[in-house]
Amino acid sequence: MPTVVIPAYNEGKGIARCLRAVLADEIADLTVVVIPNACKDNTADEARAVPVPARARVLVVETAEGGKTNAINLGERALREAGADTYPRLFLDGDIELLPGTLRAIFAQASQEHACVVAAQPRFEFSRSDLFVRLYYTADFFNPYHWTTAPNGSGTYCVSRAGRARWGAFPNIIADDSYVERQFARNERTTVVGSFAIVRVPRNYKALRAISARKREGARELEPIAPLRKDQHDPSSTFGVVGRACLRRPWLLPAFGVWALTKWLERVERGKVARLQGTERWQQDTTSRE
Repeated sequence: MPTVVIPAYNEGKGIARCLRAVLADEIADLTVVVIPNACKDNTADEARAVPVPARARVLVVETAEGGKTNAINLGERALREAGADTYPRLFLDGDIELLPGTLRAIFAQASQEHACVVAAQPRFEFSRSDLFVRLYYTADFFNPYHWTTAPNGSGTYCVSRAGRARWGAFPNIIADDSYVERQFARNERTTVVGSFAIVRVPRNYKALRAISARKREGARELEPIAPLRKDQHDPSSTFGVVGRACLRRPWLLPAFGVWALTKWLERVERGKVARLQGTERWQQDTTSRE
């Protein structure tokens, strides 16, 4: 019996869309737990209002305590208490929309006895974003992180039972996806080609810089507790990969310039995130929820 864990912080405008997409594949005996945490909006009410197909169930577990990993831990505890500590298990961000058939494909790939983690392909939606954001994601298309591993920036990662046994409760960190990635060898991490998760990106460059700095701080924060594996994609090599791809396409040089500038700025601005506390550490992008 598959399960889905959806931590949600102020996702009132998108949680119904996220949840409807999860339920659309009508997977039998599916249990979904949504964990609104420290929300100041109607996330919980919106989640409860979504119609649930037969043979599926949705649990909504609210908490006043903020923090994504705290919410994930609470959601998994709720599954155990409900007799649904079952696998494969998808961890899904509350602002992500899975395309039809994606959840079924992910579960099929993750339904293995051996340890594994799989993810959908990200499809970045930036049609409503400003020019700098569009240029950034045009260059970031060539970032191998999005196509060759899992997790991969799609807001999804799914584990088998053996895979979930690799770690205990989630620590209080920013980058839960990177933490999970570092539990698995390269041949245990798979992007399910042809399955897509729509990722709505920031609508302005200021918001993009904020979430980029958050990602950089999240990676730094992980080093003492889950160092980068030798067989993992080294972020330092990404610059060359993206740069060469854009050089072969001279019309993309402005996009590469914005991408490179953003990568430099995130190193400079990472410290701002380090000083934040509570839910603010996640630097939620509110522009994409508008």
